[in-house]
Amino acid sequence: MRITQEADYALRITTALAAAGAVCGAAEIAESEGVPVRFAHKILRKLMQGGIVSSHVGAKGGYSLLSPPDQLTLLDIVELIDGPLTVSKCADENYVCSKNGTCKQKCIYHCIFNTISAELAEKMRLLTIAEIIDPNTSHEEKLNKII
Repeated sequence: MRITQEADYALRITTALAAAGAVCGAAEIAESEGVPVRFAHKILRKLMQGGIVSSHVGAKGGYSLLSPPDQLTLLDIVELIDGPLTVSKCADENYVCSKNGTCKQKCIYHCIFNTISAELAEKMRLLTIAEIIDPNTSHEEKLNKII
C-alpha cells in the first residue's frame, strides 16, 4: 500500500490553507506547494466535495478550510482522496479470497493485514493539521506522537 501522489498533494494543500488562515487562490497554493495547477484544482474540488474546503468567488476569491485545523487529521485527508487505508487488497470488504472465499478470518494473512491497517490508520488519526503546522513543535516531537 502506498499513499498516492494525489493524497500527498492534498495533505500539502490542506496544510498550506491552514497555515495561511485565509482565502488563497489555487495558483498561489499550487506554486507554494509544488503542485501542478490543474492537479491542484482537481484536488481542491475533491476537498470541497468532502467538506474540508470551501470556495469563494470574486476578485478576492479562492479557497479556505471549512473545519478548524485541529479537527482535521492526516487520516481524514488521506482517506478522502484514497479511500480506506489498507495494506492489502484482502482487507477490502468486497475482496473474495482465492483460498478461503468470503470467510476471511480463516486466513492468517488477512488477520495480520487488518491489524497492521488498523494500527496505521490510528497513527494517522493521532496527528492533526494544526499540529503539523505548529512552529513551536519540532519534527521529532511530532514523530514521537505516533511512535
